[in-house]
This record gives sequence, structure tokens and C-alpha cells, in this order.
Amino acid sequence: MTKPATIVFSNQKGGVGKTTCTREISIWLASKGHKTLIIDTDPQANLSQSLVDVPGFGLYEAITGLEYEPEEVKPNLWLLSGNVKLASLEKQLISELDAYTRMRDLLLEEKFFEYDFILIDSPPSLGVLTINALTASDFLIIPMNPSLYSMQGTNDLMATVSKVRKNYNPVLNLLGVIINNYDSIPTITREIRKEIEETFKSKVFKTVISKSIQIEEAIASKKGVTSRKTKVSEEIKAIGKEMMIRSRYLLTEVSPDDLEKL
Repeated sequence: MTKPATIVFSNQKGGVGKTTCTREISIWLASKGHKTLIIDTDPQANLSQSLVDVPGFGLYEAITGLEYEPEEVKPNLWLLSGNVKLASLEKQLISELDAYTRMRDLLLEEKFFEYDFILIDSPPSLGVLTINALTASDFLIIPMNPSLYSMQGTNDLMATVSKVRKNYNPVLNLLGVIINNYDSIPTITREIRKEIEETFKSKVFKTVISKSIQIEEAIASKKGVTSRKTKVSEEIKAIGKEMMIRSRYLLTEVSPDDLEKL
């Protein structure tokens, strides 16, 4: 079986679009026929609640050895849900020898090799759950808002990534940075975008996600924003395609020219 591309969306700064990016890209991947699993590691479970009214047994049960089953929420799209019990899991795991590798070990189970992509939404912190997600992933994507202090905390995240590579997951690769909630009119946002691009260079995704009420509307209706043809839906599609190209090139060393045909 081929290992799925496992991608974590992480940034210790809250409100930057981790959940939005995970949700919308995964729905688009599923719509293109790719078997996709979403893992919600945030105790607030905003991602889970944006897809189902009442999340079933999920990540907490899976990590603690209880009965669980990923829930199919749309064609080709499954959810391993989060819930408030994950908050207590942080405290339970901290004294365990395998505290930071539970999710990695979980994803080595045969059932998870059925997916093409596994996308992980992480909490806005660098606690046990986030480190588990980094340890279990092939790739990291950092969503960022072009607002004041947007770079704040990035150094801490990259320092944590360096430690995770050294101690748990040497193959973890920064796949890229997504600029989210972008408004090109204010001068300050254009300047901050330039600062992000100068810092991360080619790691910044070519397409930004525009500031738009349509994403909130899609969440409220439990649909994906790509179900309608709009500016922001085209942006999500472009980012999803670029993510596929980047991840598959790094995992398979297939020519980027060939991957452009996806």
C-alpha cells in the first residue's frame, strides 16, 4: 500500500485560518476523487462542527485505545473528529513515554493507508497535541494572516519543528506558507505580504486566499466554498492543486511538469 501524504496545518497564533485551509482544501480534494481524511486535533472542535452537527467517536478514542471509526461526512471525505476531551488528553499524555508519538503510531494502522491524503488541523498552541501532529506528518503548512504581528510566534514554531525533526520525525518538511484573509487595498496588508514573502521566499504559495464572507457562508451551510464558482473558490482550487504538486513531487520525485497535469 502507498503511504498517504499527511499534512499538518499549524501556527501557534490563533485566527490565522488553519481550520479554514484544512476544511476547504480537503473538501476540494474529495470532490476531485481523492480519498481524504481530516483529523481535528483541536479541543474546540470547530472543524468537526463545521462538517457534522454532532461529531461521533474520534481522535480522543483513537489515541486512548477505545473503539472509534472515521466518519464519512461527504463522498471521499472522512473525519476523525475532535472534542473537548482532547483538552484532558494533553494532561494525560504528558507523563507517558509515547506522549508525542501516539498519533504517528495510530496512522501506521493499515486502515489509514486507504487514504490518498490526510490533513490535520492543529490547536493554536505548541502543546502535546500539536507535537503529535507534527510527529505524524510528512509536511507542514503554515497559514498566516497579513496583519500586524503576523510573524509573531513563527520563530517558536520553527524551533519546535527543528526539535521534532531531531527527536521524532526527521522527514518533516515545510511544504509552504498560505497567506489567508488577504485584502489588497490597505497598504499595510500589502507590506506585510511582502515581508512574509521575503522571509519564506519560494515556500509561500503562489495564490492567496482573499478576505471573503463566502467562506463563513460555506461553513454555516456545511458545504465547501468550492461548490460555487467565485473568486475565493478559484483561489482554494489553485492552492489545493499547488499543494498536491508540491507534496507529490517531494514524496515521489515525479517531475513537476507531469504533476501539472493533475
